[in-house]
Amino acid sequence: MHIESGSVCDIQNINDQIDNSFNGTCFAYDWFLNLKNSDKILKIYDAENVLQGFMPVFTGDSKKQIQQSTMYIPYGGPVIFNVPKEERNKIRYIRSIEKCLCEYLQTHYDEVNFSTDNNIIDIMPFIRSGFTPEVRYTYKLDLSIGINNIFKNFGSDRKKDIRKANKRGIEFLTDDNMSMFDTKKAMKWESKYGFESTSDFVKKYIKESLKFKKGMCFIAKEKDRVIGGVHIVWDKNTAYILYSYYEKETDDIAIAYIYYKMFEYLINNNIVRYMDFEGSVFESIEDWNISFGAYQSRFYNLHWNNKENLYLNVYDYGEK
Repeated sequence: MHIESGSVCDIQNINDQIDNSFNGTCFAYDWFLNLKNSDKILKIYDAENVLQGFMPVFTGDSKKQIQQSTMYIPYGGPVIFNVPKEERNKIRYIRSIEKCLCEYLQTHYDEVNFSTDNNIIDIMPFIRSGFTPEVRYTYKLDLSIGINNIFKNFGSDRKKDIRKANKRGIEFLTDDNMSMFDTKKAMKWESKYGFESTSDFVKKYIKESLKFKKGMCFIAKEKDRVIGGVHIVWDKNTAYILYSYYEKETDDIAIAYIYYKMFEYLINNNIVRYMDFEGSVFESIEDWNISFGAYQSRFYNLHWNNKENLYLNVYDYGEK
């Protein structure tokens, strides 16, 4: 294995390659990387010089720093096109890619911070190379079990929310042109806590996901008033919940109702198999996600620098 630096345009039909890969997500699509001003990738080749995959590079303040914020880019790391089916060879193959990446990253960068997706379970080469692993969890649903079985697994509070929404006559709508979805209201949390993401970026991101038919906005209306909205994106296998809002405290049932109808929409249209709730590092959000009967799925943030500084605050998520 060896690594070569390159750009997104070096790989033909890159989005199709991602969809057909072992672990690629929509956060490696060329249009997403373009929005993030991240044209650079690391191309992974085998001994016969055949392309095996790539890793997006999200640079920080310096060109010698990789800085991927999982607050805005949930999954990164290597996208591996194919892996052996036999488990022993699969482990060896993935480890050979990870070992090669470690050597390249530690040779060419002063600091490296990135996440893996939740299909990358084995990170031993990174640990052996001195990377600090930060364990995180997301929550997922297997939509293939059907909406009735999904609803049976809801917690009592969520079932109550759905009954209340039906009693109030709340209407569920898809919004594929952002005519009803309010990005500024969806960004209230970021505005309050001063993160780098802006409403303008979110608006561009949502528009691109709708343009490429890789996302949708969902709306809850009561009479003629929009009381809540949810935006998701998806790749070939998984949909990810990214942005949501509701108008006021008495409208908090809107999100639960949208989730329920959104699951039904994805199932009926055979869009993806899995729903990833994404963003479960805060206990209150984690409890909310669990209440939909979602199961836990582990992934890692990986940290390294050449100054031998210990990463002591990787779990410091700030106030919520």
